[in-house]
Amino acid sequence: MGKALDLAKALVSALEKEENKNKVMLSEISAGEKFTTDIGKFIVLEQCGDCTKVITEDLYRKNVRFDDDTRNYAKSKLRKLCDGEIYEEFAGVFGAENIIPFPVKLTSVDAQNEFEPVDCMVRPITFDEAREYNDFLVNDELQDWYWTCTPWSTEERGCTYSIAVVAPSGNFGNCSYDDENGVRPFCILKSNIFVSKED
Repeated sequence: MGKALDLAKALVSALEKEENKNKVMLSEISAGEKFTTDIGKFIVLEQCGDCTKVITEDLYRKNVRFDDDTRNYAKSKLRKLCDGEIYEEFAGVFGAENIIPFPVKLTSVDAQNEFEPVDCMVRPITFDEAREYNDFLVNDELQDWYWTCTPWSTEERGCTYSIAVVAPSGNFGNCSYDDENGVRPFCILKSNIFVSKED
């Protein structure tokens, strides 16, 4: 019995070493590089001191409506999805304590501030972020455009329904809030967690 227990312990130890072999601190992964998780691959967009901005490499959800009657991300069904199901799945992988809450400005593509900023944990990227990190976002294997949380303009300027969206190629466009597009979640993580870097 003692030999069997020792053998089992040795096997567990060997498996743990193998599992941790490719693990590095998130802070060691450069912008544009990727890491893998149980819920898919992520791209590091930027290292910001003790935190790291990341986005999923692929669409995390497909065929999702922004909402049925609003351009305001704060009141949208898409926010409920990101704050609910998607956040819970991210927290299950990274730990809720390692996802950093932050306010996001809902400034429109044409720089109008119709809607107030909203605090988020996990959300779609903004139009300004999509421009800033565009080179890292291009993924021609994506099967659809994906939502930002940015309105195209204001109702006063004739854009009652439009939300900015991003193409797999990195190009921009706009869709009505009741269209269906992909969801590619963005979040900010503490950079001292360990992740599996992609070779």
